[in-house]
Amino acid sequence: MEFTGVILAGGKSRRLGYKTKALLQVGGKRIIERVLDAVYGVTDKVILITNSPDDYKYLGLFMFSDIISDSGPVGGIYTGLVNSQTHQNIIIACDMPFIKSELLELLILQSDGYDIVIPETIDGYHPLCAVYSKNCIKPAEFLIKNKSLKVTNLFQYVRVNKVIFDENSPYYTQNMLFNVNTYEDYIKAEDIAKIIEASKFSQC
Repeated sequence: MEFTGVILAGGKSRRLGYKTKALLQVGGKRIIERVLDAVYGVTDKVILITNSPDDYKYLGLFMFSDIISDSGPVGGIYTGLVNSQTHQNIIIACDMPFIKSELLELLILQSDGYDIVIPETIDGYHPLCAVYSKNCIKPAEFLIKNKSLKVTNLFQYVRVNKVIFDENSPYYTQNMLFNVNTYEDYIKAEDIAKIIEASKFSQC
């Protein structure tokens, strides 16, 4: 089955002031480029959902603006699914510097017969790193029209596979689903990247 990678970069980065968080560098590489590396590990079909296309033109991706403005992540998911050319899609936020293609592959492998495959950790669900089928389009549109913009509200309308990730899971790392929302998160991400890099040298 074919998948499209849909990267959501429509957030306004309010908590980072004027900064576009996806373009911040972590470990010497822009966050969105780290996300893109992970997505390209599972598919060569990738689109970007953004209301600031000039910021990302250099990536050479097909880009689409939100179909329905001010609809949050649900609106981004809706826009991605409408514009995708495949039934199944791996949808991921642009601000996850430590996401790995192995995690995305595990979600994809468990998607048969489901419309959403979502990771669940001790911190809860992670709806912006999950598999969504086009069967979610109409429910998402319904939620947007009713101003019900919590992504997990989709669960009641479609078939959902909640995949638990913990220290016993393959490829699990504590920070694999870490996302950058604040300046403090960004500083923490830089520290994590330094630790990861140092551990690579210690294993040599």
